[in-house]
Amino acid sequence: MPTTNATSPKTVTIRGRLSFPRFTHAEAVAANKKSKFPKAKEEDVSSEFNLLVEQEQLDKLKDHIRNVFVPYVEENYAKDPKSKDSLDPKTVKKLLDKLDNDDWDGAPFLPIKSISEKNQEAAPEAVASIKITGPKGADVSLKAAVYDEGQLLVPDGDILSYPVIKPIGQTVFQMYAGAYVAATMNLFAFFSSTTVNGVSAGANTAVYLGNIEGERFGGGSDIDEDAIFMD
Repeated sequence: MPTTNATSPKTVTIRGRLSFPRFTHAEAVAANKKSKFPKAKEEDVSSEFNLLVEQEQLDKLKDHIRNVFVPYVEENYAKDPKSKDSLDPKTVKKLLDKLDNDDWDGAPFLPIKSISEKNQEAAPEAVASIKITGPKGADVSLKAAVYDEGQLLVPDGDILSYPVIKPIGQTVFQMYAGAYVAATMNLFAFFSSTTVNGVSAGANTAVYLGNIEGERFGGGSDIDEDAIFMD
């Protein structure tokens, strides 16, 4: 499965374990009402989800920001300091310093966040959490990477080779906290003020990885059929 769109400096694909998803706009709106700084208009509220990533995936994202996205941002600033996806040299330097020092607090902001104690306990292999914003006023599209016909609810004779990506509702899979998920993210540079600036990440689609099984977060257990049918 492709992992990166090399034609766009804004685009990078990572994978990790799913945490805190608000895939639907309705879920995001409900959460927004409880926020300390709620958005006034519901159409401005975005769905979102987080991926807990291991070191390899964190390094991939950091390298892309540092070596691909930042040069793109610098080029935009040189052409027009007020252009979209541009940051001034001072902000860029602070951003690179944060990447070098694994500093995820304060401005310039990054989509990379520290892992909560609860998530660290659930996913001890993870080293960071990636916050991914969905589309404003709309749901995140849920899909799944399907590796054989048995992972489809209904066999599809038109599929000549696997893996393929299908809407998750056409597969045997369901999204859950702890599942391995991939997302092709679009990176955005923003500068609202000297204290509100940095890089954010957005994605319209989350893809369940059907070849990797992740333990569900939050406890619970599968059914014990032998115990259920005992006299």
